[in-house]
Amino acid sequence: MRLLNRSTLISTLLLLLALVISGLYIYDQVSEEVHDEIDEELLNRKLEILAGLQSQTVVENPPLYAGFTIEPISKTEYKHLNEHFEDIELYELIEKEQEPHRQLVTKFKHRDQYYRLRIEASLLDLEDMGEVIAYSTAWVCAALVLLGFLVNFLLQKRLWRPFYQTLDQLKHFRVDQPDALHLPTSSILEFQELTQVVSTLAEVNRRSYQQQKQFVENASHEIQTPLAIALHQAEELIQNPDLQEKDARALGLLTEQLERLSALNKALLLMTKISNQQYADVENVALAPIVRRLVGEYEYLSEEKELQLDLQLDETMQLRANVHLIEILLRNLVRNAMLHATQNGSVQIHVSDQKLSIANTARPITGKTEALFERFVKESPQRQSLGLGLAIVKSICEAYHYTPVIETTEHQFQITIEFIPDSFQKDSGAL
Repeated sequence: MRLLNRSTLISTLLLLLALVISGLYIYDQVSEEVHDEIDEELLNRKLEILAGLQSQTVVENPPLYAGFTIEPISKTEYKHLNEHFEDIELYELIEKEQEPHRQLVTKFKHRDQYYRLRIEASLLDLEDMGEVIAYSTAWVCAALVLLGFLVNFLLQKRLWRPFYQTLDQLKHFRVDQPDALHLPTSSILEFQELTQVVSTLAEVNRRSYQQQKQFVENASHEIQTPLAIALHQAEELIQNPDLQEKDARALGLLTEQLERLSALNKALLLMTKISNQQYADVENVALAPIVRRLVGEYEYLSEEKELQLDLQLDETMQLRANVHLIEILLRNLVRNAMLHATQNGSVQIHVSDQKLSIANTARPITGKTEALFERFVKESPQRQSLGLGLAIVKSICEAYHYTPVIETTEHQFQITIEFIPDSFQKDSGAL
């Protein structure tokens, strides 16, 4: 939920709660005041009734419409009876139903005879008043809540506009683009500070990115060029017919180490470029053609090991990614599967909805499978293996928020990559 909607919702709920509490408080105060007035009226009525009885020698029951009743009681009941008020319900002939009443129960002594006096007063006015207050409060609450919601929403939307404009620019900010941020100005001190901090951070990141990019480009050129020259010279020396056997073995070892160093340098530079997001260009990439081509490139490994291949490829599946990175990812996985599959074994490559799965027959893994994604960790005894293939796969997956998972059994090694929905799409013929 957006900040603007959440703050508006919270303030509206608080306003509604305050209005409901206020309405209940007003009703309680009015009800108490009405009770006090009715109790006072009942007490006055009692004094009038007792004054009227002073001139009578015999207390007689009043008529039904008098609103009070008198009944004789014993001396014991008289002693234990305390004057009090109580809420009762009496049948109303007009309303034809039980209605609330307030009743005063008291006592008096007249010519050595003890009596109990009950005086009733209707609470219909209080009930009607309560309904009026409840309906009025409800309408006022609804109107104030609606008004408060609109005012609060529009006011906060205007106040937070610089923040959302800054956030929108940050979403599209890329350190590899030369365009500077054009952040909005504001008269609010906090937003002024935010603009200053964001501008400074963006500029620092842009300079840092350019420096790292320059370093990687320089390192790539300054290291690869001497390595290529050294390799070429070593190969030239190996071709010399006068070369002694001992010197030939030394040159062979030197060539192998130079090739290994060249491959290691290329792999580390590639991972650095991936981390620096230097492969920012994205497009719709179909997986099936790339997988099919890579399998053809490494067919010599399949024939050499007499592998059984099982390809189940969803031809419509595409990823929104950089085509070079996806090819590097697939090449590492396909090559690893072919290279490390056991003799007369099998390789299964399945591409289906949001998932790529590559499995091959293999010898048991001795260490933790998660560690295979770390740099320079390898299970293969082959000397030419650098232990960086799966580390590169992990770097590419992290760049696109894919989830790589390794599963092993006693005779099988399987790696599965789950793609996120935003990077995955079916071919709709838009390409």
